[in-house]
Amino acid sequence: MKGKIYIILFLLILLFPFPADAQLDNGVNEEWMKIESKYCTIFCHPDVNLGRVNRKIRIRFYDLDCSRNFANYESEEKQLAEKFDCIFQKAEKILDMYPRKIHLMVKIFKNQAQLDRAYKKTFGQENDTQRISYYVHKYTTIYTTQSAIRQGVLAHEIGHAVSDHYFLILPPVKIKELLAQYVEIHLEE
Repeated sequence: MKGKIYIILFLLILLFPFPADAQLDNGVNEEWMKIESKYCTIFCHPDVNLGRVNRKIRIRFYDLDCSRNFANYESEEKQLAEKFDCIFQKAEKILDMYPRKIHLMVKIFKNQAQLDRAYKKTFGQENDTQRISYYVHKYTTIYTTQSAIRQGVLAHEIGHAVSDHYFLILPPVKIKELLAQYVEIHLEE
């Protein structure tokens, strides 16, 4: 009897596969710009000014793992991808945590109203605390806006992702917040 149930479940999965990007449904469609990096897939809302986002993320630290001249990259997309990877590597180094499998998704919205709609769709409630950026472990996704994004905000949210994926059991909320703040504070050292 159990064998038949497993066969039926297997066939159902083959016939009706779950979409791999199901979590992207809350606000991302084919019009969004998609930028791939080693550690992240970055989705930018069609109204986001990529040049502005790129200028707001300033790499002000020198690290042997991340000693790149970003101006040498031929496109803003490549510069942005490298900056995200650089901050990701620095966050791992600051925390001395190197999770095995982690590939972040980052959704950059044009404005706070769009971010608030995504928050409501994700959590089923209003963004009462007016979060300018947040990380959702369930989707391994950082949500932010063009106006809020900067290297410290990214470091903070990446700190959440790194610590969440490092431990077998998620740390308590206060500990996760301390670790993320630690990354943000020590980013430029």
